[in-house]
Order: sequence, then structure tokens, then C-alpha cells
Amino acid sequence: MLAKLKLVIFVAVVTVGIAYAARAQDLGPGFHKIKDGIYTFAPDQLTTTCSFVITEAGVVMIDACNSPLDSRRMADAIKKVTDKPIMFLIDTETHSDHTGNHFIFSPPATVINAQGAADGMKKEYNPKRAETLAAKSPEMREALKGEKMIPPHIEYKDRMTINLGERTFELIYLKNAHSFADTAVWMPKERVLFASSAANVRTFINLRPTVVLPDVIASFKLMKSLNPEVVIAGHGEPTSTTIFDEYEGFYNLLMKRVGEMAAQGKSLDEIKKELKMPEYADWQGQDRLSVNIDAAWKVVKK
Repeated sequence: MLAKLKLVIFVAVVTVGIAYAARAQDLGPGFHKIKDGIYTFAPDQLTTTCSFVITEAGVVMIDACNSPLDSRRMADAIKKVTDKPIMFLIDTETHSDHTGNHFIFSPPATVINAQGAADGMKKEYNPKRAETLAAKSPEMREALKGEKMIPPHIEYKDRMTINLGERTFELIYLKNAHSFADTAVWMPKERVLFASSAANVRTFINLRPTVVLPDVIASFKLMKSLNPEVVIAGHGEPTSTTIFDEYEGFYNLLMKRVGEMAAQGKSLDEIKKELKMPEYADWQGQDRLSVNIDAAWKVVKK
């Protein structure tokens, strides 16, 4: 009798496990189950990563996905996993590939980002974005219905904690790291970190003029000090804290080489023509090395 009971329990547990795994797979290509109730979505290496977390009290999204089509896929995936509403949508930056599709999730979601995000979004807003995207396909045109810019409803300063259901989300401002307002999202119980686009997986980042490399490196050290088990970058596959070591190594080596060439009397234009980084030949976005040299030049010429 006891043996039969154990068998029934075992079968029940296995059945539930198989059903849950199948449900995760049914979300479609590009979706990753990070831990129970934590999912990411990125159709390819360079596309914006957006994520959702299920709690007992509702759903928290991190970033609104790259295109309206991707956002609609995300919305459909959430409905497959839970009937709970999206309570919060946390932006990790201000650029439109992360924030341009708020309208698909809000309402009901309350949008949150760091102080200065609304002003940054307004500066970067392209009024012809919807028109340009709609011309790509009838499907895209349909996905754009209701399109409008929705700035954050809440802007926090330095740090903010959200307690929703059984989960805690710590929002951490990253100074001068990538956009006008960058946020890392830390889940301390689950040890999952959403690291924004301060670091993308093995990719030269398109650094804006506001980026300050020592501040970027400081953000890497801060995020690494949290000791996360999983790191979700703004672009690329789920990874670990090695991403911060790789970027810190890259920026330090870049500043060293730019500094040495500047000390030889070379101009910025000459450095851009001559400087090579063969150690990073396999990184994506090789055409962005020039703007990274600009950022290094600002540091060494102070």
C-alpha cells in the first residue's frame, strides 16, 4: 500500500513537472525560463531583452520589448502562464527599443524608471516611429494600434524597493551608464539581476556622449558585488557576472591604449584610424568601436 502511494505521488509530481516544462516551451522561440515564474524574451542576440516575473499579487515586467510585434508576443506569453494583471513595468533605460511599446502594457501597468527618464524619452522621441514601423508589414501596422508615448508614471531617485506578493524588486540607479536614466533590477531572494544595457553580451555598446567610462566601470563593480546567480543583460542570452569582468577588462584596455597613443601626440582621428582591439574581434557591433574610443578619449584627456 505504501509503495503504491509513493508511486502515485511520484507520478503526480512528474506529471506536474512535465506540464510546467511544456508550458514554458509553449511560449515560443526566444523565451527562456530563468527560474520558477521568471522568464525572458529576446528573439536574437542583438534584439532587446524583455522579461516578466509572476508573483502572487500580479506580474512585473522589465522593459517593453523591441518592437510592437515582440511586445504583443510577450503579452500573449504572459496570458499563457498566468491570469494575473501586469502591475508594474520597470524600464532599465530610456531608449525606444526598451520603452517605445509601453502602450501595449499600460494600462494596467504602472511604468517606473529613474529620475530624468521622462525628459530623456521626450528628447529621443521620434514622432515618425509608428509610421516607419507600420510600413514594414500589415502585421506590424495592426500591432501598432493605440500607439502613443507613455513616460514613466513614477520616477525614483537613487534606489527604490517594490514588494509585490512574495517577491522583492530592488531598483538601483546606474549613473552615466548608457542612456538618460538607467536602472538595474535586483531580485535578492532569487539572486537574479537585470543589468540594463550597461553591459550587453559580448557586444560593443553604442555609447552616447553622456556616458562616462569610470562611472560605467563603477556600475559593473556595484552589480557584481550583489553576487547574482543569473545576469540578464539588455541584449543577449542570460549570463553570469563574467559579463562585468569582460567589459571592465575591455574598457580598461581601451583607455590604456588610447592614453598611450595620445601621449605619443596622436589626434583623436588618428587614434580612430590606427587603434585595434584584436582581443575582441569576435564581439558584435564592431562598427561601434569608434564611439567607444570617443568615450576613452574624454577620460584620458581630462
